[in-house]
Amino acid sequence: MILVQMWFVYSRKITKAAIEYAGENPQKLEIKLKPKQSVKIQVTGKTTILTTGWLTLKYKGTKQRIYKIRLINHYGEIELVNESLISSTNVIILKSNSG
Repeated sequence: MILVQMWFVYSRKITKAAIEYAGENPQKLEIKLKPKQSVKIQVTGKTTILTTGWLTLKYKGTKQRIYKIRLINHYGEIELVNESLISSTNVIILKSNSG
C-alpha cells in the first residue's frame, strides 16, 4: 500500500514538472490518433508530449517509443505515430512560445 501511495504522489509531481517545462503560457495542441495514424508537427524549442498510451516519436532521424510523458528540446519537425492496431491514443502537446 505504501508503494502505491508513493507512486501516485511522485507521478503527480513528475507530471506537474513536465507541464511547467514548456514555460509560461505554452501553446496547447490536443490530438486523437486513431490506430495506424500519424501526424507531423512543427516545434520550436521546449516541448512536452503527454499521451494516454504508447506512441512512436520520430525526430532527428531516430525513432523512440514513448509512454505517458516525453520532454524534448528540438527545432524542426517531429512525427507522432500510433502503431497500435486496435486502440486510439489521446495526445496533448505543449509547445513553448519562445523561439
